[in-house]
Amino acid sequence: MKLFSLLFMLGFPLLVQAQVTTEIKYIDPVTSEDIRLEAFIYEPRQPNGKVIVFNHGSTGGKANVIAESIKFLGIGRLAANHGYVMVTFMRKGRGKSGGVFVEESGKCDRASLTKEVADAMPQIEQVIQWVKGKYPVGKVILMGHSRGGFLSSHYASKHPDQVLGAVSLAGVWSAFCENRNGGFSHDMFQESSAKFKQQYWAYFENDSYFAKDRFNDENYVWFAETAQKNGVTFKKYPQLDRKDGHETGTWRPDVWANDIFPWLDSLK
Repeated sequence: MKLFSLLFMLGFPLLVQAQVTTEIKYIDPVTSEDIRLEAFIYEPRQPNGKVIVFNHGSTGGKANVIAESIKFLGIGRLAANHGYVMVTFMRKGRGKSGGVFVEESGKCDRASLTKEVADAMPQIEQVIQWVKGKYPVGKVILMGHSRGGFLSSHYASKHPDQVLGAVSLAGVWSAFCENRNGGFSHDMFQESSAKFKQQYWAYFENDSYFAKDRFNDENYVWFAETAQKNGVTFKKYPQLDRKDGHETGTWRPDVWANDIFPWLDSLK
């Protein structure tokens, strides 16, 4: 079943004007390369004055997958239905964005992982500045899935003056590496939640990225306890439809919409 059909069945009238494809100029601070980042915009008919910047996750290092543009049509339409503008973009070297994709080094040492994260951060900043030039907002909401959730949380803690709130859907940087580097993602989420409180962490049952033979089920307990300790919101949701709960956050946003959008509405 297509997601927009599902949203109709669930009673969502899809109050979105259109999905618009655009390009955002980005000058790579390392190479000085002039790059265009592919972006998709969802605008509501009845805007509430808030903008979501959605950060995609990783889909692996295969060339055919890297070339795929991820539009997050279901989440974008759902966000617009709740009054939010949503802008999602492909980081460099992904989809139709220019530049070289460097997030899949295949290395698990902290220096390599930190370098991967650092490459994404100025791209998010450029998109936020582009958004603020297009819409009358002082701060944006960051939301993302998997690596995008990690980036949303991490960026918010580094630039609280730019971010109203951050939502992480199954956030992690590299679950494959997690048991090989002493807990890179855990350390970064611990740091981000200590510095920036307006965060919502959503995780999903039967997520293979957090299975016992990879990251283990204690991951959920850790996030719940860390969230409680640092004053951020955590909730674990059921897996729906797909074999892997890691995909529930993007394929079935109706699972979390009734919690997260009211939470976003409350942000001041």
